[in-house]
Amino acid sequence: MRKPRVIIFDDEVFILNMLKEFFLLRGYEVLSYSDPTPICPIYGKGGDLCSIHDRCSDVMITDFRMPGVNGVELLEFQGRKGCKLDIRNKAVISGYIDDESRMRVRKLGCAFFQKPFNLHSLMEWLAGCEQRIDLSQQVATRRKEQRFESDREVVFRFPDSADIYTGIAVNTSPTGLCLKVPTPLQREQTINLHASPFHSCSNASVRWVTKIENGAYLAGVHCA
Repeated sequence: MRKPRVIIFDDEVFILNMLKEFFLLRGYEVLSYSDPTPICPIYGKGGDLCSIHDRCSDVMITDFRMPGVNGVELLEFQGRKGCKLDIRNKAVISGYIDDESRMRVRKLGCAFFQKPFNLHSLMEWLAGCEQRIDLSQQVATRRKEQRFESDREVVFRFPDSADIYTGIAVNTSPTGLCLKVPTPLQREQTINLHASPFHSCSNASVRWVTKIENGAYLAGVHCA
């Protein structure tokens, strides 16, 4: 059975490392970042909804003030974009938060911890989160690399067919790409990339598929 996964966003290195160590000691897989925008799929191009089939994590903690975005805006944006993670398993942490933002936190239904926060309070909240975690359900494939927005055409075909298909890469990373296609692909399906300016590999595996606007689909493709 997999480990529970937590995602932490905080641009303060000390807080990020402290929370990382705390969760590692509790047996978590920890993904920690100073900025959510290159990582969270809601910031990619190609659709109005989150492009990930499974939720990214079991718990999420975000700082309130980060370069270019604050944690309340992030969680509100995730809610509008169809984030799969239960809002009760998300928390905002901050050294200072204005009254309006504090009200928005309460409206969201997530937790809030004032810096410097008490680890005992964090543990109490986490105990409630863990009652809602189902480790038999998979989380999304881990892709730690930064994603780069794109609108380049990709040509591909299936191994047992001579038919040629085209899609648009809406974002890329060193190990994969998010592909927008007019017809659905299948999870675990293998495709052959014939014209992709992003990767040297010719074979790729479809990790997830989701329907977006206008009958199109997004597929997460991992280069083998």
